[in-house]
Amino acid sequence: MRCAVITKPLCVEITEAPKPEIEEGQILIKSHTVSICGSDMPYFLNERALQYPLPLGFPGHECIGTIVETRNKALKEGDYVLSIPNGDRGFAEYFVSHPSRTVSIPYLNNKFVIAQPLGTVIHACRKLFQSILPDAEKDKYSLERDKWNLTEKKVVIVGQGSIGLLFTAMMKLMNAETIIGIDLVNYRLDASQKIGATHIINCLESNISDMLYKITDGLMADLAIEAVGKDSTINDCFRLVKRSGVVLAFGVPRKSVYEFDFPDFFNREIKLIGSLGPDIQTEFPIAVELIANDKVDSSILISHILSIDDIQKAFEFVTEHKDNAIKILMNM
Repeated sequence: MRCAVITKPLCVEITEAPKPEIEEGQILIKSHTVSICGSDMPYFLNERALQYPLPLGFPGHECIGTIVETRNKALKEGDYVLSIPNGDRGFAEYFVSHPSRTVSIPYLNNKFVIAQPLGTVIHACRKLFQSILPDAEKDKYSLERDKWNLTEKKVVIVGQGSIGLLFTAMMKLMNAETIIGIDLVNYRLDASQKIGATHIINCLESNISDMLYKITDGLMADLAIEAVGKDSTINDCFRLVKRSGVVLAFGVPRKSVYEFDFPDFFNREIKLIGSLGPDIQTEFPIAVELIANDKVDSSILISHILSIDDIQKAFEFVTEHKDNAIKILMNM
């Protein structure tokens, strides 16, 4: 089978490898579409001090495909699925997974790859809603109830890459009053407006604190979502929220120790929340349903659909913001 391997920093190659064999309880999936996640980039850029080459297919984990072999009664051959491969080895023609890491999709379509990152965003939104609206806990998986409504809330999302755009879409879906997208790339800000932002700010062209003060009539944001992964943007979020505001740290950390404006955080009683992985069997199906019903327009995020043979170019496009790249999908 064909698979990709990161052989050294900044270099991905396509190679041939034996089709994997499955053990009891596992499933084998023939990949249809995979995509590059922001969390893949540190491995490509050598920000984790790893030994190269990396394992075959690693770190691909946003994948859809068809089950071609199963040793588990929960799923059957021929099922279309969204699945996180065992060992995150999804940049491959075939990969092994488990039903606990897999959910059904109604049909094969590139757009359902977006349900994986959207599921992680839904997981984060649940945590946010519980912080802003504490009585939401007992209905934590419902997205239809009035208590999940963010009417009158002012939200700022720092970073409008694919994850930031999905947060923007979710804030619109939850009826936030003001949704402010911040980025340093204008084409991403254009996408932000298309997917739900009421206001956009280019942080290279404007002082974001001053602009937010004007937009909110001096009230600042109830909630700031950090979708970049830098200490500078975390500290920006502290300055953008009101006293006792909430900051969600979602961007993938790019180093182990961050400089932290603790006095600002402490003195203004800011609440900081971290979020990473979803409850796959609960939140991925919600994401699939939202995309299937066009409640979240995945086409705004998907900037390129390439072949897996072009994975080197795909990583370069993401790294260098080439060709208006946002979310790059690759077909096998």
